[in-house]
Amino acid sequence: MGALEELQRIGCKLFAADGTSVRLRELVPVFHRWIQSQAVRDHLLIDVADYEHVPEGPGVLLAAHQGNFSLDLGRGRMGLAYNRKTTQPGGLAERVRAALCAALTACRLLEDDPALTGRLRFRGDELYVFANDRLHAPNSAATLAGFQPTMDAIATALYAAGGYQVTAERDPRERFGLRVTAATPLSARQLLERLA
Repeated sequence: MGALEELQRIGCKLFAADGTSVRLRELVPVFHRWIQSQAVRDHLLIDVADYEHVPEGPGVLLAAHQGNFSLDLGRGRMGLAYNRKTTQPGGLAERVRAALCAALTACRLLEDDPALTGRLRFRGDELYVFANDRLHAPNSAATLAGFQPTMDAIATALYAAGGYQVTAERDPRERFGLRVTAATPLSARQLLERLA
């Protein structure tokens, strides 16, 4: 588990309930307002970039000093992705929780944004947690064995014991990732409350 304890660049993605209800360009002024008001706690929001032209790319990206938020289109599924860039204290479980809290906070802000008129909602029954660091978290059986207890503890807090399934990214060419699916549909707000 030694290398995993050094893992800092953790990301996660929550999937949009409907990937067609909002046009990506609508997010640009929303993210600019977030910068003006510094809407995400513990993040210094800096800039917005539009990558709509990149197939299955980051869509619209909000850069912060600590991490990037994006309305991501990876693998053909729209969702809110968060990628941590800087170090943070605590063990692996605390860092994964912090990444999920940042993503869920952004999801809640988007769902409540008056400019989007409730058209953007996120599924609370599926999330994806991944490592942006192949040195500390190669996509291997050893990484899975080390990461699984942390993900089980977090998924149990979110969905209760036995209420979820965790599957690993099996393609060794891809970065390490775990998909959590649950039978219970929860809102971003409910998930955030359960993590707090």
